[in-house]
Amino acid sequence: MIWQIELFFKYLKQNLTIKRLYSQSEQGAMNQVILTLIATLLTYLVKIELNTTATLFQLKRAFHYLKFESVNQWLDQFRSSS
Repeated sequence: MIWQIELFFKYLKQNLTIKRLYSQSEQGAMNQVILTLIATLLTYLVKIELNTTATLFQLKRAFHYLKFESVNQWLDQFRSSS
């Protein structure tokens, strides 16, 4: 059972970009994990909707760099890469 918990946190750190927990409390840590899971699932939905070959990492990076640009600009970027 303990190894399953360790593997879960390893997955979170590697794939969901949780590098450190920002809260000392159990509730704060749970909130951060839940919000990260929601963000990852929304990224999956964008990937499916755009029907793109871009990885989740590439999509997250684009969201970060294009966050102040128009939606059409980053949609066009990924529509053309599929």
